[in-house]
Amino acid sequence: MTTPSWSFRGGKAPAAIRKEKAALDICRHFFCHDKPVAAICHGPQTLITAGLLKGRRATCYQSVATEMKEAGALYEDSEVVVDGNLVTSRHPADIPAFCREMMKKLKG
Repeated sequence: MTTPSWSFRGGKAPAAIRKEKAALDICRHFFCHDKPVAAICHGPQTLITAGLLKGRRATCYQSVATEMKEAGALYEDSEVVVDGNLVTSRHPADIPAFCREMMKKLKG
């Protein structure tokens, strides 16, 4: 098994993942097929790069908010934002609300 060029540590992982064409294609596939999508903290950066947040309600880590707004998202400073198949949260303290809403999506 090869080691990926990115790691899952805070805001660094999304910065690397958003450069991977396969990751962007996966995001687009999920949106295109109305499958549940969840992103927390810096995670929405991948969705921004994939061009998926324009006109969508979403939230993220505070330092990403300007980029999210510039991408055309309707930014909300809330613990969790649900917009159709998309569930977003700001930071680890929001994980209980994030998980609750994502579980609702997965249960259908």
